[in-house]
Amino acid sequence: MKSINILTGVALLCLSGTAMAQNENDALRYSRLGLGGTARVQAIGGSQVALGADAGNLAGNPAGLGFYRRSEFTFTPGIQFGNTNSTVDGNKSVDQRQNLHLSGLGLVFGRRKSDGTEGAWRGGAFGIGFTRQNSFQHKFNYQRAASGATIVESLAESANRYGIGDTNFENREGLAYETFLINYDQDAKEYYATNRIGVVQQSEDVLSQGAQNQWDFSYGASYRDKLYLGASIGLSTLRYNQVSTFKEAENNSTTVFQNLTLRDEFTTTGNGINGRLGVIFKPTDLFRVGASIQTPTYYAMNDSYQTSLQVQEFENHDVSTDPGEYSYNLTTPMRLNGGLAFILGKNGFISGDLEYVDYSKARLNDDTDSDVFRATNNRISTDFKSAVNLKLGAEGRYDIFRLRAGYALLGDPYKNGTIDRKQSIITAGAGIRQANYFADLAFVTSSANSVYSPYTLNDVADQPVVNTKSRVNNLLFTVGLNF
Repeated sequence: MKSINILTGVALLCLSGTAMAQNENDALRYSRLGLGGTARVQAIGGSQVALGADAGNLAGNPAGLGFYRRSEFTFTPGIQFGNTNSTVDGNKSVDQRQNLHLSGLGLVFGRRKSDGTEGAWRGGAFGIGFTRQNSFQHKFNYQRAASGATIVESLAESANRYGIGDTNFENREGLAYETFLINYDQDAKEYYATNRIGVVQQSEDVLSQGAQNQWDFSYGASYRDKLYLGASIGLSTLRYNQVSTFKEAENNSTTVFQNLTLRDEFTTTGNGINGRLGVIFKPTDLFRVGASIQTPTYYAMNDSYQTSLQVQEFENHDVSTDPGEYSYNLTTPMRLNGGLAFILGKNGFISGDLEYVDYSKARLNDDTDSDVFRATNNRISTDFKSAVNLKLGAEGRYDIFRLRAGYALLGDPYKNGTIDRKQSIITAGAGIRQANYFADLAFVTSSANSVYSPYTLNDVADQPVVNTKSRVNNLLFTVGLNF
């Protein structure tokens, strides 16, 4: 049984009674992207739409490639580290996670006519780049004492709503029935939870891993050194793995039940394609305006999943569902970008971007059954909205040295909710530039709030709600060679 993305907002997992549980939160997870590009671009808050001559244009505005006067290679590794604070019923837990990753890779082949050569088209550049668009590295845990209904009642309610499948090993509800957590009342014609008394101790560990990446093949050209045009094709890949381990334990000798451990694991992989067009206009040497449009990304997706349940009563039970797979399609929304840049001569620049994304336009699709995602797509349309992402940045120059700072505010994609799901990102960086090489360092820190529930109940008052506050930091280093 699949749970949901704990980073993007209200995330209440419904036990659907089937192994397949792709939902609106999956669509949002792969539609809401973070900052990407070189350390220079990320240090200025990702605001590169009106700038040029940076490998970050490969995944941003391809028109910026028209500014290149020679060829360039860039390599950007990074380290991500952060923590998550979880609170439920007044109990607080802290978890941490770190990982090394490749944030970007770029190779640009630039060609420009000499100043004495005639022709309106002054030059162009073709580039190939790899960009890490999203990180799914996250970990959190919580503990609570439940005095009312717990996950066992939730499984009974779900079994009454959806049944337990054709076999007892098809879904969570069937596993609960096989291990005697729930039983069937022939007279009442309904499932009921096994008897438990007193306080039940609950805990859960949730670990997410993976990333969303894109390979871009881009070309940009310069017309009279005033108008810059570009186009690119993006090939996207993603992998998301989540393992959740939920536990309940009771200490009462008058009941049969002692404890349970429910483990859910699922992995999503996908391959997608999109296209992008861009333009930058430079009316004077001091001012630039840019815009780009990216088509929706069309993904072919595949999910694999398995659930296991261990229950200790008078005797131990250890059962699991058969491994399952499901293939489907996802279309993420188109993206519109506009930007301004003020060039301060040899002293640096100030830049700003606005990005528009309508998250309600994401769609899930099954080629073999047009109705399977009808309800999910309706929820995408009604629960999500359009959002504007703001990105600001500046660079100061002194001789070969560069200092940078930036800020990004990613808009809330939800129409309604009790928490603010905007994402705030603060960036800073420094670098040096020489004739044939350069090196840049960037620090990016972001924060986000989310809400999570491991199961649902008819009586919402008994349903646990975990509030999480996440802080994610990235330290990036770009080394570049000009040739």
